[in-house]
Order: sequence, then C-alpha cells, then structure tokens
Amino acid sequence: MTESAGTAVGDVSYSAVARIGVRPGAVSGIAVTPHGGTLMVTQHADDSVSSLDTDTCTRSWTLAGVGEPFAIAIAGARAYVSTVSAAYDSILVIDTGTDRVIGDYPVAHSVRDLAASPDGRYVYACRAAALGADVAVIDTAAERVDAISLTAGGAEPGAIPDCVRVSPDGSRLYVAVQWPTGAELTVIDTNRYRALGTIAIGPPIRDVALSPHGDRAYVLGCGTDLGAVVHVVDTGSGAVIGTAKISDVGGLVTQLTLSRDGERAYLVDDESVLVLSTHSLGVVDAIAVADHPSCVVESPAGDYLYVADYAGTVNVLAISCTTTAAPLPEEAEVALLELLQGQPALI
Repeated sequence: MTESAGTAVGDVSYSAVARIGVRPGAVSGIAVTPHGGTLMVTQHADDSVSSLDTDTCTRSWTLAGVGEPFAIAIAGARAYVSTVSAAYDSILVIDTGTDRVIGDYPVAHSVRDLAASPDGRYVYACRAAALGADVAVIDTAAERVDAISLTAGGAEPGAIPDCVRVSPDGSRLYVAVQWPTGAELTVIDTNRYRALGTIAIGPPIRDVALSPHGDRAYVLGCGTDLGAVVHVVDTGSGAVIGTAKISDVGGLVTQLTLSRDGERAYLVDDESVLVLSTHSLGVVDAIAVADHPSCVVESPAGDYLYVADYAGTVNVLAISCTTTAAPLPEEAEVALLELLQGQPALI
C-alpha cells in the first residue's frame, strides 16, 4: 500500500462556523460558484432555487414557483437547474452574478441529472424515456440541443440513467445507468458524441466522483443490505481496480463527492457525512448533522465544507489542515482493498 504523501487525511479537521437558513424542507442539490462567493441550492418539494452569500452566510435571493427543481450544475457565472412541468422538463439558466433567470431550454423526457463542461459551453442532461435513455447535449453558444443514445441498439426499455459527470478536461462523460440486470458506467466521447463503451459495476449506482486529474472514477454503489460499496475505476484502461465495503453508513447513501485536492471523499448517508481517504478507502472521520445531511460541496479553495440538510439549512464547516507533506508521486497507485475482477475492459 502506498501511503498518501500529500496532506495527510488524518490531519484534516472540521469545525462548525455557521448555519445558513434557506427555506423549510430538504435541500435537493447544492453547487458553488468558481470564485466561492455564492452557493446555489435547489429545494424540490418547495419548488424553489436560492442563492446564498458565503461571505455573510445569509440567503440573498430565492426564486419561487420553480417546478420541482432538483439537479444543479454551475459553469462560470451561470447555474443550470432541472425543472419539471406538466408539459415537459426544462433546464433553467440563472446568472449567478445578478440572480436573474436568463434562459430556459425545454427538453423531452425525464431529466435525471446535469453536468456542465469546464468552459461552460455545453450542458449535459441524462434522460430516461419509456423506450430508452440518452444524454441531451445543450450547446449554449449555438443554442442547439443534440442527443447521445445510451442504448446502442436503439429502443431498449429498462435503462435508467441516474447521474452524469464530465471529466476535468471536458473530453469524456461518465453516465451511471441502471438496468434490470445490474448497473454500469457508460463512457462517452464528447467530441464525437458517441459512447465508447461500458464498465460493469453490478449493484445500483448512487453517485460517481472523478479525481482532479480525471484518472480515477469513484463509483458509489448501494448493496442489497442498503450498505455502501465504493468501486475505483481506472479511467484510462476502463478497469475496476479496487473496491471497499463501507460498514459505517447509517442508512441509505445519497452522494459521493471529492475534496478539491482529491485526497478525501465525502459520502453522504441518512445520518452523517463520512470522510474517506481516497488512497485507502477507509473512513477517517464522520461529520454529524442534526437534521440529517442531504448533499455537500467543498469550496473551490478547499477551506470550507457546506453540508445541506433535510430541514432547509446549510451547515458551514471550516476545514483545517495541520500537517502537509510532499505531493504524491504521479506513478503512485491508489491502495486496492479488494480486486473485483482481473482486468475488465470497456465493452
């Protein structure tokens, strides 16, 4: 096992500094602007989207009457929010600097999740329909919407995409797709608008997080006992190179996201936020939240963790690092707790 030579995970601590009241009800999604000054949160049951000022720790703006907002992605000065109406789903565009709605992209079928390219030009929405699943690609510059099929044979019922993630360089999409026979991770070439292959995972996928350099994908699976399993995928070879069962979870797992430096993973369950080392996949800390955590995001500078809950509050925690060390060598490998299979390639 190669030990982390970056900031030691055990030397990172979290301390509560503020609580930001949003509106009553669960926070469904949370995202932070690139400069870190604004948080955008969605509340599905409340039909609202709110903007929070991270400097004053106050709610600065709320857009009410938004149909069941859930997924949210931020690129540059724009936030993209999935909404639902009786006629169709759509992607709402909000200027995070002025808190104004500046666009709305109607899309067919049911939007399950959103991601935005690093340069903000493209927005990706994974969608489920009666006869198949796809990813809608919104070119925000050309005002055009295209689609990439997730079912290679055309109409193929039973596929449900649950989350979509874009690589740091914008060249790949990773889409978690649930099938009646098991879950898989579909890899898409964003330049050629086509699927490159799939990586079999097995248990239902709850979330996917990519490392800062895009060389690893951490896939959060939900076991039959409602426990959690984290799979590590080498994105270069398409091989599942390691897995770990997380026995400390306190209920249904809902999210997995990484710290900005890639040293830690935040796993959200019904009771707490578990902090994992991405090198050992072991639990190194647990962050308790009184009103049950729903989703989290770390600030761009890595100095704050924002934990939203089911009561409509965002808990602000300061992140303190007491020890630093030399950067991890590029050739170092992530610790493998258990090999799932030999060298499963993209199929």
